[in-house]
Amino acid sequence: MSETAKRIASAAVALPVYLYAFVTDQFQYIPILIVSMIISLGCLWEYYQIAGRDENRRPFLAAGMIMGALVNVAMYLYAFGKVLGYTSYIPAFDVRLLLALCALAMVALVTVQIFRRPIEGGMYSLAVTVFGVVFMVFSFSHIILLKSLRDGVWYILIINAAVMLNDTFAYFGGVNFGRHKAGIAVSPNKSWEGYFSGLLGTVLGILLFSQGIEAFAGRELFSMVEATFLGIALSVLGNIGDLAESAIKRDGAIKDSGSLIPGHGGLWDVFDSLIVTMPLFYYYLVLKGVQ
Repeated sequence: MSETAKRIASAAVALPVYLYAFVTDQFQYIPILIVSMIISLGCLWEYYQIAGRDENRRPFLAAGMIMGALVNVAMYLYAFGKVLGYTSYIPAFDVRLLLALCALAMVALVTVQIFRRPIEGGMYSLAVTVFGVVFMVFSFSHIILLKSLRDGVWYILIINAAVMLNDTFAYFGGVNFGRHKAGIAVSPNKSWEGYFSGLLGTVLGILLFSQGIEAFAGRELFSMVEATFLGIALSVLGNIGDLAESAIKRDGAIKDSGSLIPGHGGLWDVFDSLIVTMPLFYYYLVLKGVQ
């Protein structure tokens, strides 16, 4: 089977499950929590495998995965606790709960480092563990917060479509028109034609998507000017996410973050752009006044 066929087959299996998770409002919104956990913890696991190749410099894998799971649960409680009445069992969520979890986790990690790990490589282990949780899990778990917004389903569809279009147009634009190398060390084969093709595809995609939602669903999410600027911003940020993963993979001397998804590589290979764009898109919507 060709790589293209593998990509299509993988998407045909995984995409309906992914779509169902953020479209459905059933089962107390648990599907979006489960998908966020699977993807964010899967990306975190792949990152730890890359970072832990040196026996003397290893992240705290178990501790990091537990921290990541707790971050997802905290996001879920913040997003849906009041809606589902969980505040009758726990205090009304505020950001200090998440900060308290982080503080406890830091103390636990430092304690383990002092008593169970060699002194050499301690700074590396602590830094890699915490960075992975923040960069992978905290960032991607914003999909739960997006789901809780008014018209959250449409916003999740838009940002996923933007990232997919950016990657697709950049790939085909680079293959067919790429003449001038961008000169970025972590991704030396990428061309400026590819990047601008991705940007153009993202802008056109968001414009058409937002106009289609307005026409068929009666939801005016973005003006044409706003959609244009959003397309540019999401394309640039998506490329930063892709380049960040490329830099870490090059440092780890590997091609793909994993092999879980045939034709695509690992979970991080698929969701690298969303890890960067998802939280910033959410906070843009919050500043805009979307609730």
